[in-house]
Amino acid sequence: MDRLGDMLGSDNSYIRTRGLVLPACNAKWDKDNKIDEIIDEYLRHITDVKPITARQCIKMLPVIAREKPELRNDICSALQKADVSFYDDSMQPLVYKDIRKALKEIQKL
Repeated sequence: MDRLGDMLGSDNSYIRTRGLVLPACNAKWDKDNKIDEIIDEYLRHITDVKPITARQCIKMLPVIAREKPELRNDICSALQKADVSFYDDSMQPLVYKDIRKALKEIQKL
């Protein structure tokens, strides 16, 4: 899990995306609370410089919230505060839609 967390700081957006998806998919087995340790860095990728990476991050947040209920408030707060206005006009609506969907999924948990 530590190696996956290290991927979040990569200059390569593909590696960052893998670093976002893999820990979320393994949250169920995170008994050492490694995700809790990297959650702040993880949440910064809601507004990643690459909108595709941001979208993958946002889509994984309900998965983390399901397995890590103690992180739900932090996740929802970060999603609500996210300002994606710096993305191109073609991407902004997609990212905002992802945020709304993630919040709705988390609130159902």
